[in-house]
Amino acid sequence: MLSTLSFRANSLSHDTLINVILPDETPTEDIPTLYLLHGMHGNHESWVRKSNVERYAASRHIAVVMPEGENSFYHDMKYGKKYFTYIAEELPSVVRRVYRLSGKREKNFIAGLSMGGYGAVRTALLKPEAYAAAASLSGCLDIVRVLTECKWLTEAASIWGDDFRTCAKDTDSDLFHVLDSFPDSAPKPALYACCGQQDSLYRDNLTFRDYMQSTGKADGFRFLFEDGPGIHDWIFWNNWIGRAVDRCLEAAKNG
Repeated sequence: MLSTLSFRANSLSHDTLINVILPDETPTEDIPTLYLLHGMHGNHESWVRKSNVERYAASRHIAVVMPEGENSFYHDMKYGKKYFTYIAEELPSVVRRVYRLSGKREKNFIAGLSMGGYGAVRTALLKPEAYAAAASLSGCLDIVRVLTECKWLTEAASIWGDDFRTCAKDTDSDLFHVLDSFPDSAPKPALYACCGQQDSLYRDNLTFRDYMQSTGKADGFRFLFEDGPGIHDWIFWNNWIGRAVDRCLEAAKNG
């Protein structure tokens, strides 16, 4: 079942829309939930319109929450809206109240593509008590390098400020820094990443994979990287979203 909800998000100071896929045969509450984030220039309808995520969700008996994130990279923007606060704090509270979705860490996952892949991994690392696993499909996992070459100047300046090309390094925008400073006492979400071998972000995904392996963090975060033929498009994301969901569910079950 597909449901669209409009509500006022206090952290954004305006009304917003979400799409929610609910399984037909589940308990009336405590439903396992995937928060699924879109990429740049997408919206809350992107995954439903351009992929078979509804079919994948039905076969796995999970709920999927697809919010609107504009082009925020799911940050509390320097000159804009507080999308990290919205995604990580307000949104879960709203959907659990309306749809009776699970609040248990082991039943909550977050994933996304491109900008959303970065946002999913970053959100899980900054809120590790909330998510059992995170998955990135063709994600911008080396945001520091991406920002040095980015052409989307207006969006980058709105998120990070006018010095966006240099200011993200060694902050909580930098996934490598977040991983290096991850608290020993915090639960570690399982991390999964996949990327097409012909994707413009493939090099960055390999950099992230090599970092996880060389630092020994791959074991602690049960990190898995997979690749295959593909570019930065919906053919790849549709083919791999089911696999990404399965990796999240498997990691939670075994973790």
